[in-house]
Amino acid sequence: MYLTLTAKSASLMRAVTVHVLLPYHDGYPGMPPPYPTLYFLPGFSSNAEEIMFALPMRQMSALYDTAIVIPDGENSFYADHPERAQNYATFVSQELQEITRHLLPCLSSDPAMTYIGGISMGGYGALIHGLNHPDRFSRILLFSPAAEADLLLTTPPGTAGAVPAELMDTLLSGKAVYDASPALNPLLAADQCRAAGAVPPIWMCCGEEDTLVGPACEHFSAYLTGLDITHDFVRGHGGHDLMYWDEHLEEGFRFLRGAPRF
Repeated sequence: MYLTLTAKSASLMRAVTVHVLLPYHDGYPGMPPPYPTLYFLPGFSSNAEEIMFALPMRQMSALYDTAIVIPDGENSFYADHPERAQNYATFVSQELQEITRHLLPCLSSDPAMTYIGGISMGGYGALIHGLNHPDRFSRILLFSPAAEADLLLTTPPGTAGAVPAELMDTLLSGKAVYDASPALNPLLAADQCRAAGAVPPIWMCCGEEDTLVGPACEHFSAYLTGLDITHDFVRGHGGHDLMYWDEHLEEGFRFLRGAPRF
């Protein structure tokens, strides 16, 4: 079942539209509610509708008995900016769950059945919010994430999908703040989470020809290994594109649900 919801967001101080898939199909048996729920974040220049229809999300929802909630990211890097009434961190990590669970009681409210994931910029957001809120998200699903956003923002000019370096100040409050804040820096968030002994399982994939985020993913994986944080890091042929993510989407859902369905 595919739904679009429109509701007022206090964090963003405006109406927002959220796209939702439920593993419910008239005439077909399926898992009874409450449903495990994946909150999935689009990348830079993308939106919820593009992700919903460019990737086989509906099939994954049905095959793996998982509700999927996709908000628009609006090139925000899912960070809070109260001076602009754009508190995307608060929206993603807290308010989005409150809104969707209130409107759709069929969604599980159990943190063990609540996951976060994303693509590229959305993967960065999933890392930040998953590691900073392990009490709210039990698994983290990453497709070619901007695992270290400062590296993404210094990608050589001309690289496909590159974000202008000038946006570091606008989106991530400047490098000095980014380097010192677990709320913005995935390395510090991982340190903090590891120290608390509550790191959610992490699955990450990235194409070997992905020059945009490949180096950041490699470095982040090595950093997690150095912290003795067990995680899955899948490489293989592919770039920073829908074809690669489509190829690995089901593998990611198998990780979320913990058991194969075929």
